[in-house]
Amino acid sequence: MSTHALVVIDVINGFIVEGPLADPSIARIIPPIQTEIEAAIKRQEPVLTFRDAHDEHAAEFDAYPPHCLKGTIESQLVDELLPYADHMIDIEKNTTNGFFAEGFQRFLKDHPEITTYTCVGCCTDICVLQFAETMKTYAQTHKLPITVQVIEKAVDTFDLPNHPKASFHDHALRMMQAAGIQIL
Repeated sequence: MSTHALVVIDVINGFIVEGPLADPSIARIIPPIQTEIEAAIKRQEPVLTFRDAHDEHAAEFDAYPPHCLKGTIESQLVDELLPYADHMIDIEKNTTNGFFAEGFQRFLKDHPEITTYTCVGCCTDICVLQFAETMKTYAQTHKLPITVQVIEKAVDTFDLPNHPKASFHDHALRMMQAAGIQIL
């Protein structure tokens, strides 16, 4: 039984291919993510994939433009990850933080043996940051020996006016590291 899980966060069309938050430069993280997925599958470790799949009235749209609506191309995995879909536990989320998604809460309850969560994906300063910090806080609150890791070369964020990619990405990595999350 594995004690490690790979968490692939929002590697979907709406952040890389098309939509108001898409940034094609994020595609640079796809090859290292594929490498991590292949290694996890080979080791028979669970691979979870969080996908924004918002309803039309998502509260998050107060802060961000409507994006990744459930059932649209934006909410689907990028083509490069589709070959791994049968090996991944798909978790839809209607908010920035996948920790609170029903599918993840079930996984957490059903897999107390998992003591290492390694995170990759989009967006470093929003969805990755929120999940990693919440997972770390959960472990500390319940005095669980859980390690949370983020693979630096396998996370990225978008670049838009009022959201400068490089500074938001770097700041998020520093915040996670300061919170006790391992940056690999």
